[in-house]
Amino acid sequence: MNRQLNLFYPQWQGGGQDRSTYFGALELKLNYLKGMELSEIEVSLHNAKEVKNDIFAYDEILVQMGKARVLLDEKKPDYIFTIGGGCDAGILPLSYLNKKLNGDLTVLWFDAHGDINSPLSSKSKHFYGMPVRVLLGESESKILDLTYLDLLPQQLLMLGLRDLDEAENKYIKKHNIAVLGVAEIENNLEKVIASVKAKRNHNIYIHLDLDALDPEEFPYIPVPSQGGLKVKTLSVLLNMLEKEFNLSGVGLFEYQPSGITSIGLLEEVVRIATGTAGTA
Repeated sequence: MNRQLNLFYPQWQGGGQDRSTYFGALELKLNYLKGMELSEIEVSLHNAKEVKNDIFAYDEILVQMGKARVLLDEKKPDYIFTIGGGCDAGILPLSYLNKKLNGDLTVLWFDAHGDINSPLSSKSKHFYGMPVRVLLGESESKILDLTYLDLLPQQLLMLGLRDLDEAENKYIKKHNIAVLGVAEIENNLEKVIASVKAKRNHNIYIHLDLDALDPEEFPYIPVPSQGGLKVKTLSVLLNMLEKEFNLSGVGLFEYQPSGITSIGLLEEVVRIATGTAGTA
């Protein structure tokens, strides 16, 4: 029997001093995760001020990642649903699953932003702009020591990107990382399915940063970027992916409190993430 881990990991420091993703995670927990067995990573609520090793709130983030590592080593899950927090809370769960599946994994990274800066290339030094680069094995040494197995660039399919730093653009092109823009997705969902199949891996992981969505339709995000995916498009695509592929995990990140007790898309994401465990 597969061991499913529902990991509540409301890490917020990756976004600087903005705690909105912490409170967004609490709202997700209250409204969408009732009665669900959760494993929780305790995060500091002290004001973070220091940049260390070119990462803002480095000490707090390292401690919290250490807690996540201990929990994953203890639970040894087969499937993980991670509820953030900032998108950097997805690093260890994804790295863990990549190792468990011996790299037989395609990562669908839904995001408006590249998240692929190194500590040196990042202008803000905010960790939420670095998780993909960490997953690829390039970051500060103690952070990398906590990860499990590096992703290869060919395991990535980045979806909905439209707000990239110059350094991120160069890195993506240099390493030939697959990207599907908003218009490509909106015009042809089957192109996404074909792109995943072309990777020839048996398992997929869905990383969903909610700023992949059009903020005109879904404004509950800390760093909006105009011209994103339509809510209906994402909902249809997620259901297609669930039916077509073996889902090894889902991460839900970058949600700001909305004050709304029920949003259809979020209910759908939670249903998919908790109702379909991988069979690896």
